[in-house]
Order: sequence, then C-alpha cells, then structure tokens
Amino acid sequence: MGRRLSALMVACLGLLACQSPRVQLVEYRNTELGIVLRHPQGWKVLTVPEGNWVQIVPSPAGPRPDPFRYAEFISVRVLSDAAASEEALRQLAFSLLPFHGVAKFQREEGPEPERYRFEGTGTAAEAQWAGIGLLVVEPARLVHVVCAKPIERWRQGQRECDAVIASVQVLTGR
Repeated sequence: MGRRLSALMVACLGLLACQSPRVQLVEYRNTELGIVLRHPQGWKVLTVPEGNWVQIVPSPAGPRPDPFRYAEFISVRVLSDAAASEEALRQLAFSLLPFHGVAKFQREEGPEPERYRFEGTGTAAEAQWAGIGLLVVEPARLVHVVCAKPIERWRQGQRECDAVIASVQVLTGR
C-alpha cells in the first residue's frame, strides 16, 4: 500500500509541475481601431503615432511598436485597403511582420465579415517566434491581429494565443 501511495503522490506532483499557471487575460478595447480583444494582464500597449498599429508586449524595450524587437507580442493593425483575392490577402497577412515560415492560411467558416486564420514563424532581434494570426476583411478595411510567443515556449504559449485570437471582436458602426 505504501508504494502505491508514494507512486500516486509522485504522479500527482508531476502533473502539477507540468501544468503552466493560467495567465489572466484582460480586455483591451480600442474604439479608434474598432477592435476588442483580451491580452495577458500587466502587458503594455505601444502605439504608433499614426494610430493604425498597436503592439501589446510583456515588458517594453522602447516606447513604440517594432516588429523586429519582440519575440512575445500581440500585434493589431488596421489597414484602409481591401485586397481583392485570397492570394493577395495571404501575401498581405505574412508581409506585415517578419514571418519567415508559413504553416497555414485558411478561411474560417461563419458569418460575414470574412475571417482568415493563419500560422507561421518569424524572427525578432535575438529570437525566433511562432504565432497565430487573424485577418478580418471588411468592405473598407482589413484588421490584422497576430499573437506570438518565443519558439522555445510555443507549446505552452499556443493555448494563450488561441484564447487571444478567439477573443477578437471587430466593432461595427465606429
């Protein structure tokens, strides 16, 4: 009986050690960009002066967004152009950040507006990252959202990024 109890305790402790703590997500609402999403609590929002791009990062290394600086980030861009074809949308989705590997680009089923989910890997100053993105196609604009984590932490970070991307809501009637 003692061996079984010890083995059970070791197994339980092992399970607890393997589980990563749940990150608390908080709402970010930007009415100028017309978007709502959730991000990890305590992260900072960096904005370009033009106002069409924000990057949400754990600890800013500077005051403005920079696609080559961060290996962990949420990027939100709104473009006033609408691409005509799915191939043009695919090219745009992977051109706004330093992606170097593409794993997926596919339209999500559901009501309008069109939504495309994509995945890939990219490079920051000293690290590689993996990310999940969402491209929302509206008549007069495109909304581009990417959640990325350092590649060595992707297995744990993917769940968090899935939750961030699932939380994206595009505000209508802005």
